[in-house]
Amino acid sequence: MHRLVYFSNANLDLNLSSIEGMVEMSAERNRSLHISGTLLYNGLNFLQILEGPRQALTPLYLQIRTDSRHSGVVKLVHERISMRSYPEWGMKLVCGAPEYTAATRESAPRNGGLYAMVDGFFRFGQAAACAELR
Repeated sequence: MHRLVYFSNANLDLNLSSIEGMVEMSAERNRSLHISGTLLYNGLNFLQILEGPRQALTPLYLQIRTDSRHSGVVKLVHERISMRSYPEWGMKLVCGAPEYTAATRESAPRNGGLYAMVDGFFRFGQAAACAELR
């Protein structure tokens, strides 16, 4: 089992409904590949955490890197893990609005520096990303 985390700049033409649609489609596909994770959005950037078998994560990440809905993709973490942090989520969108970040902090991985990375991500971007897009 592996975890892959990347950061990217969101395409400024994206709206919340298109992001939600992308996450919904990804959740279905990811479940069939035994991948779980979350897509964090702060109004400017994405931080995505993917967990699953290495043979499924690698081709998915290569596909993600070429997606025109974002740019500047930087892989931050690719590590072996013993258990999933998001076992129930094929993919879930978490935005920077306070009610979402509180829920994310409860479920964010606490090993290594990933919890601090998630917390810092929301401090970096806008505080109410999804609320502003509605």
